[in-house]
Amino acid sequence: MKRHKTVRSLKVGVATAALAAVAVTSGCGLIGDAGAKESSDATPSDAASSTPGKDSGSASPTGEAAEAGGICEYLDFASLKKATGQAFTIAEAGGSEVVNSCVIQTTEGSFPDVTLTKAKTATDAKTYEKEIPPKDHDEVKDLGKAAYSAVRKPVEKSGPVVEIGWLTKGHMYSLRYTTVSNTASAEADAAVDALVDVARDIYKASGKK
Repeated sequence: MKRHKTVRSLKVGVATAALAAVAVTSGCGLIGDAGAKESSDATPSDAASSTPGKDSGSASPTGEAAEAGGICEYLDFASLKKATGQAFTIAEAGGSEVVNSCVIQTTEGSFPDVTLTKAKTATDAKTYEKEIPPKDHDEVKDLGKAAYSAVRKPVEKSGPVVEIGWLTKGHMYSLRYTTVSNTASAEADAAVDALVDVARDIYKASGKK
């Protein structure tokens, strides 16, 4: 299990760094161009050299995802298996006061994985819709103040990445499902609606904050 714990710890830092680039805590509520570009281009393998903040939870190799603490409490292995068909068994939470992450994996390797990230922000819905979603995305209804879904290109040694993003009052969230290599685009597309439902459950569980 030590090998998997090392991979998970890195991924928590990666996800934290990726969304930290677009976290806005000032009163202006605007996201600058550099931050917006980072959000649009970032993948779970970006910013690997960044260091995460103090962990808000710990590794949970068995049992329920919520046992890892932090924002992993919003996820569970059963619903993710229903949405993706993957039997996830490992969870790890981490982050800081500004950005928090939860990484869900199997015991088979780095991918597939599911990463949930929550970042403080002062942006509004109009700015979020303009700056955050990637170019090729679909609007998602009934999820926060603004939301989108997208299927991104594969990252190194993975298949396509399904991404659901949404804005609440004071926070922005990102739920990403990174598929295994050689996964067909159609298979990733087929998981979008189910993962949107997972995102809606997270939204409700978080108290819509």
